[in-house]
Amino acid sequence: MTIRGGFMGRLQGGGETAPFRFSDINREALAILWRYLRVHRSRLLLATLATLVVTATSLSMPYMMKVAVDTMIAQGDLRGLTLVALLYLAANGVYWVAVYWQGYLSSWVGQHVVYDLRRDLFDHVLQQSVAFHDRERVGGIMSRLTNDVNAVAEIASSGSLALVSDLISLIGIIVIMATFNGRLTLVAMASIPVVMVSMGYLGKQMRRTYRDVQQALSDVNIGVEQGVAGMRVAQSLSRESFTVEQFQDLSLRNMKANLRAGLLFAAVFPTMTITNMLGVALVLGYGGTLVANGAITVGVLLAFLSYVYRFFGPLRELSLVYNTFQAAAASLDRIGDYLATESEIVEPARPERPGGGFRGSLALHAVSFGYDHTLVLEDIDLDVAVGETIALVGPTGAGKSTLAKLLTRLYDPQAGVVTIDAVDLRQIASADLRSLVTSVSQDVFLFADTIRENIRYGNPEVSDTEVVAAAKRAQAHVFIQKLPRGYDSQVGELGAMLSGGQKQLVAFARALLADPKVLILDEATANVDAYTESLIQKAMTEIRRDRTTIIIAHRFSTLRQADRIVVVDGGRIVGEGTHTDLIRDNAIYQRLYRREWATEDSA
Repeated sequence: MTIRGGFMGRLQGGGETAPFRFSDINREALAILWRYLRVHRSRLLLATLATLVVTATSLSMPYMMKVAVDTMIAQGDLRGLTLVALLYLAANGVYWVAVYWQGYLSSWVGQHVVYDLRRDLFDHVLQQSVAFHDRERVGGIMSRLTNDVNAVAEIASSGSLALVSDLISLIGIIVIMATFNGRLTLVAMASIPVVMVSMGYLGKQMRRTYRDVQQALSDVNIGVEQGVAGMRVAQSLSRESFTVEQFQDLSLRNMKANLRAGLLFAAVFPTMTITNMLGVALVLGYGGTLVANGAITVGVLLAFLSYVYRFFGPLRELSLVYNTFQAAAASLDRIGDYLATESEIVEPARPERPGGGFRGSLALHAVSFGYDHTLVLEDIDLDVAVGETIALVGPTGAGKSTLAKLLTRLYDPQAGVVTIDAVDLRQIASADLRSLVTSVSQDVFLFADTIRENIRYGNPEVSDTEVVAAAKRAQAHVFIQKLPRGYDSQVGELGAMLSGGQKQLVAFARALLADPKVLILDEATANVDAYTESLIQKAMTEIRRDRTTIIIAHRFSTLRQADRIVVVDGGRIVGEGTHTDLIRDNAIYQRLYRREWATEDSA
C-alpha cells in the first residue's frame, strides 16, 4: 500500500525544521492557506467527492463477499451469485475511476496552490527592502520558496484528502463490524493499543530523526553553495583537498542521519504487519469459535477478516500522515511570517508626480542616515540640476555609496528628505522611481543567459536591432562580435565568461535601454586596465548624455567628465567645485589626488 504521508520523500527535501505543535499555528497563517484554497474550491470539492466514493466502494466489497457466501452460495442461487459478482466488478471499476480522479484533482489543486503561493511569495520577497535581504540568508529564502511551499501544497490537497479518507474508513469499518457482531468487533480492536504505543514511539523517534536529517541536509546545501562560490579562492590557495574534506564530513553526517531515518521507517511495516496479523489471528480464533457454535456465519467471518485487514491500513496511514501535517504546518507558519513582513520602504498611498512629468533634478536636504545606530551620513545638503553630472569623491567609508542607495530609495533617510523634481522619494510610486533612476555599480550582476538577453533586460520590449544599437553606444559591440556566438554567447554564472570590463560595458548597454532620467555610476572604472577604461570612459560619455548623472569614483581620470565634484568625508560634504578649485583649496581632495598619483607612479 502506498504511504500517502510521503515521509521518505520529505527526508530528501531541504529546509529548516523545528519542534512544532498544531496549537502553534496562528490564524493568519491558516487564513493564508484558505485564501489560496478557496480559489480552487470547486475542484477540491470534486476531489473530496471522489474520496468519498473511493471509501464507500472500498467498504462495500467485504459486505458483498459476505452476502455472496451467506446468501447466494449457501442457498445455491447461481443467478444471484452472478449478480453479486457483477456488482463486485462494478464496484471495483467505480473504485479505480474514483481513485484516478481523486489523485488527479488533488494533484491539480496542490500544484496550483504551489504555483500561486510561490509566485506571490517570490513577488513579496522582491518587494522587500535591502535591509530585509541584509538580514535574511539566501538559503532561508530558497527554503521557503521551495520546500516550505511544497509541504503546504501536500497538506492542501492529498494530505487533507488522505486524512478525510482514513478517518471515514476507520469509522465505517468499526460501524459495519459492530452491526455484524459487537463482541467480535471488540476482539478485533484489542490490538489497537499495541499499534498506538508502537507507532507513537516510532513517530516520536522519526520526528526527532527528521529534524536531524533536515539540519544535516541544510549544512550540505550551505557547503555546496560556499564550495562552488569560493572555487576560485580554493584553487588560488591550493585548498581544494581541504574544501573536499569539509564537504565529505558534511555529506557523511547527512548520510548517517538518513540511514537512521531509514532504519526507523523500515520498522514501520514490520510493526504494522505484526499488529495486523495479531488482529487477524484474534478474529480468526474467536470468530472461528463463533462460527462453530453457530453464532455467526462463515460470510460474516470472511467479511470481518477483510475489514480487519483494511482497518490497519488507514490506521498506519494516519500515523504517517501526522508527520506530513506536522512539517506542513511548520512550513505554513514560516511562510505566513514572510508574507506578514512589511517592507521598511512603504509604498505611498497617493503617489505624486509633476504635471509635465519628471525631468531629473535631485536634492538632499538635511539628510542623515545610519546602519544599526551607527551614523554614516550627517546633515547632507546637495542640489543637482537637470542634466548635470556631479562626481562624489572621498576616502573609503566616507558615505558615497550610501548616498547612492538613498537616491535609489533602497533605504529611507532617518532625517531630512531626498527629492526628484521637488517631490519626496517617499511619495513616488516604486515602479515610477525604478524607471526614473538606474544604478550601475562596480559589482555588475549578469544573469546566466545570453549577452542579448542580459542587455534586453533593461527593456524587455525592444527589438534585436535596438539591442545592438545600445551595445554600440556602450562600446560593447566590438568585443561581442568577436565572441564565437556573438550576441547569443552565454555569459555564464554571474557573468563568469566575461571580464570585469566587458561586464561593465554590457551593464551600460542595459542601462541605455532602461533610459532613466537619473543615472548613478558607482565605481564603474574600478579594477580595469587602461584600454578597457578608455572604452568605459567613452561609454560613460554616451550614456550620461541628456540625463542627470551621479559618478562615484576614485580614479581622477573619471572625474574629468563631471561638471562639479563633491568631496565627502566622515559622512559630511566637506567641499565642492571644479578640479582646479578643489586641488587648490581642499586638503582632503589634495590628499586623495596625491595618493592616486603616488599609486600610479609606484605601479
